[in-house]
Amino acid sequence: MGRLLPRERAKILRGSVSSAAKSDLIVKVVPGRGRCVIAARDIPKGARVLADPVIVVPGHESEFTDQTAVGRYVFQWNDEDDLCVVLGLGSLINHGLPENVALVSNFEEMTMEFYAIIAIKAGEELVYDYGHEEEELFEYYGIPTGRAEAAE
Repeated sequence: MGRLLPRERAKILRGSVSSAAKSDLIVKVVPGRGRCVIAARDIPKGARVLADPVIVVPGHESEFTDQTAVGRYVFQWNDEDDLCVVLGLGSLINHGLPENVALVSNFEEMTMEFYAIIAIKAGEELVYDYGHEEEELFEYYGIPTGRAEAAE
C-alpha cells in the first residue's frame, strides 16, 4: 500500500511550478523487477510526475482487497483507512529505496499525485517506499529482500 506525504510537505510540493508529462515516462519490463516506470527524460526535483484518477475503496470494504490481485495495487487514500485504486501509470511504480517519488492524495481532483523528491535522470526507474516490513514485501508482493530470502 502506498504511503502518503505529510500534509505540510504536500503543500510545498503542490506549489511546484514544473510538471512532467506522461510522455516523460515509459513502461518497460525489467527482468527480476517486472513492469517498471522509467523516466524518458530528466525530471527535476519537485516536479509533479503524474496525477492519476482514482477509485476510492471505503475503509469498511478494504479488508476484501487483500484477497484479490487488485489488492497489490491499492494505495492509502486518507487517514481514515480508505484505500484507492490508481487508474494510471502510478499503479505500476515499484517499491524501492531510496525512493525518488512521493505520493499525495488530491481530494478535490480525486487523483493520486506523484512528485519527484529528488532529481530523476533519464533512464532511472521511479520508485517509492511501500512502507511495509521486509517479510510482508516478500510474502505479499513477492519483492526479494535480504532477510526474507534468508528465511526461505
